[in-house]
Amino acid sequence: MVLNVEEFEIFVNSLKSNAWWNNLNGNRGLHGFARMVNFIDSVSKSDQRIKTFLRGNSIIAAFYSNYSQESEFLVSLKIPKDFSQGDILELVKLQSLGLVNAEDVLVSGSKGILLKNPSSQNSGLTFIVFGNLLLVSNSQELLVESVEMLKDGSGSQPDEQFKSLFLTAASGVAANIFVNTNELSKVLSLKQNSNVLKGVTGWVGLDVQVSSNSILANGLVLNSNQGNDFYEAFTRQTPVPFTLKGYMPAATSFFTWYGLPNISNFMADYSDYIDYLGLAEPYNKNRSGFLSLTGISFDEFLSNNLNGEVAASAVKLDNDSTEWFMFINTKSGSATMQQLEVFSKNFKLNRYEYKPDNHSGFMIVENPIKTYLPTMLGNSFLNVTDSYVTTIDNVLVFGPSVSSIKFIINEYLRNNTLRSSANFNGFQQRISTASNLIVYCNGMVPSPIGEVYLHGEPLGLYMGEKTFKHEFVWQVVGGSQKLFAMLVVESVPLESERISALPKNAKWICKLDMEPTGKPHRLINHLNSQVEFLVQDFNNAIYLIGNKGHILWKRKIDSPIIGDVYQVDIFSNRKLQMAFAAGNKIYVIDRNGDNVEGFPVTLTAVATSPLSVFDYDKNKKYRFMVACADKRIHCYDSSGKPVNGWSNFKTETIVTSRIGFVSYQGKDFLVILDHNRLYLLNRRGEERVKPQSFFAKARNAEFYLVTSSGKTPYLVTTDTLGIIKKIFFDGNVESMILEPFSSNHTFRMADNKYFILDKNRISIYSGDGKLKNVILSSKGNFDTGSLEVISTDSLLVLASQHGTVVGFSTSGKPVSPFPISGSIPLAGFTSDGKQYVTLSKQNGVICFAVK
Repeated sequence: MVLNVEEFEIFVNSLKSNAWWNNLNGNRGLHGFARMVNFIDSVSKSDQRIKTFLRGNSIIAAFYSNYSQESEFLVSLKIPKDFSQGDILELVKLQSLGLVNAEDVLVSGSKGILLKNPSSQNSGLTFIVFGNLLLVSNSQELLVESVEMLKDGSGSQPDEQFKSLFLTAASGVAANIFVNTNELSKVLSLKQNSNVLKGVTGWVGLDVQVSSNSILANGLVLNSNQGNDFYEAFTRQTPVPFTLKGYMPAATSFFTWYGLPNISNFMADYSDYIDYLGLAEPYNKNRSGFLSLTGISFDEFLSNNLNGEVAASAVKLDNDSTEWFMFINTKSGSATMQQLEVFSKNFKLNRYEYKPDNHSGFMIVENPIKTYLPTMLGNSFLNVTDSYVTTIDNVLVFGPSVSSIKFIINEYLRNNTLRSSANFNGFQQRISTASNLIVYCNGMVPSPIGEVYLHGEPLGLYMGEKTFKHEFVWQVVGGSQKLFAMLVVESVPLESERISALPKNAKWICKLDMEPTGKPHRLINHLNSQVEFLVQDFNNAIYLIGNKGHILWKRKIDSPIIGDVYQVDIFSNRKLQMAFAAGNKIYVIDRNGDNVEGFPVTLTAVATSPLSVFDYDKNKKYRFMVACADKRIHCYDSSGKPVNGWSNFKTETIVTSRIGFVSYQGKDFLVILDHNRLYLLNRRGEERVKPQSFFAKARNAEFYLVTSSGKTPYLVTTDTLGIIKKIFFDGNVESMILEPFSSNHTFRMADNKYFILDKNRISIYSGDGKLKNVILSSKGNFDTGSLEVISTDSLLVLASQHGTVVGFSTSGKPVSPFPISGSIPLAGFTSDGKQYVTLSKQNGVICFAVK
């Protein structure tokens, strides 16, 4: 490998700030080079002459792996005209004082200095001057060889491919890296595959940019002149989009993907590569076996069925085990499955029908061509156990068991795939949209690809996983003799990973196409009485999600939903519809996502309050009521028509709170609160009772109806000062002062207790105003408006902070499984209060259990 650095100071500063490099600093293969970089950086900061020497001076470092203890390297710098040989060596010796032992040496007739730490087993660093070059290495033998080559002129004749790549190197980057993969393959291997890099390609040249949490590199790949490298196959393939990401689970920890629009060319080029490796005999034996079993050649089978993409993927399942799968995009999933069944005419295949919900069904079949596809497609597929197969749309999925295939199906139905993975999408935005090879690793841990070995010993590539999670993607774009390549390495702090992680007792996760917004709305399926959820994303698409987290349908509406979603039975046939307000419309849609006749209603102004739905006489003659920006209350019937006799009552200011309804002593009261006062109206929209005193309800305060045996019912809420306000239906208003609160406080009531969130505290009061407890946050303020009290075995107090839901008992004790990534309010999943659904910015829709 060769490293070219234009500006050492920029290079070393960016390198030292990078999380992955800091974790690799003690790596066996890089230790010597890291030691040299650290030494030069240290002395340049303490001596202005060395900093001047390095500034604007290109550094070229060549790495060799001939020695098993540590990689050998040779660094070359041009000596500026105003520096003499003696100046350079004297500076090196001076800066080493008190740090290491310095010894004068003679290397191939050139004076030098050997710096060595007597307490270290590692070889030292030798500095010599030859002509106008300063040479530094951890191997004196390498220095001797290099000096002799410079003397006889052979060092000025570089490899032609390297020379070609070097001319394409970009300036203004942290570094340029050039890798000879043929040489690297001799010393680098995987535990399961000693020839992982053998014959893959020739030289790779990359321009590298480094930041604190990422390394970005792009450049060219040149195959060897013999024409049988593995990457040679991509020179005759046009780039294609990576569509299989919509089928591969987000829990994928590693995958290799091929984009192969011309499978015939690929198989021909791949055969040349196999022949070069000396594996032609077993490869051809497998081809003959496939022909004998199926009656057609392997190439013909792929040509008839493959539609440009194939991938091998390691996936972490629900039980934390990792299994390998193969995904093949076909021209027709049903036709390919039919052909597979024809192959099994001489024996009976086990078949399993899987119906994950009432909307979909899948046939999982024992694979009649077991082991042939992974074996014939190469090293990247050898880990796949293809015992069973199913089809999702036109994609064939091969896996080791029926249960593992079911996992893939469920994740697909939940949209929990790489396409909706925040991790992978971060990479996707940095690489080409069309290519021919992608290798992705989500977390550089030895499993599933195994430890990387240098000279047969673990390289330590996965060091440092305790503080950062390191992920990478390698992409190759084909279609020409010079292949374009990109490498991205991302480092994510494990603390961030932990905060965004799923709860340990998550039941399922469903990903939306975009970040979710609003809240989950709990609904009942009138066909089977099962719980379902309506949710919305930032693109205003709404999704109906089944009780197993499957997306049953989605559709686009014009605006975000305001407030709650109601279920109504407009046709009085026990079939339920969903009603809600969004933008300037009132929607009523059936369970298939279609509009009910007469809806949506287009309002004369944008809705400012949630929709309220009232069935006054329990006869399913609904009233749909909403406040709008024109300060009027609008009322519609079940046909979407304005209600006759309704007065279109106008408030003093805009109404943003829900509209309530109370029936008391034979009289109906519509409850409306704007920013100035409260209104109590009758069914016609006329003011029935005027409160004896006015107040401005706090923006984040809910209002509640309080009833108890033998006592007069009343409404309760708080004003902008946090004063408890009790409103009776004769117009009387009573006040209860608790303590001063800001106007942004949040008020909730449960179990005859008052809960008030303000800044970093949640105060809990009894119904008679006595302070019972205070819950304080040690991590700053709670999110304004983010307070919810739910009942499990006891009351559970929830709040949110920066995308995380925290949970407490009323005594202030943290409750499991909180904190979790999510938002409030939650939606109850089970009637026992043990399972809930939340919306998470990072993870989508999550169903989890509360202990």
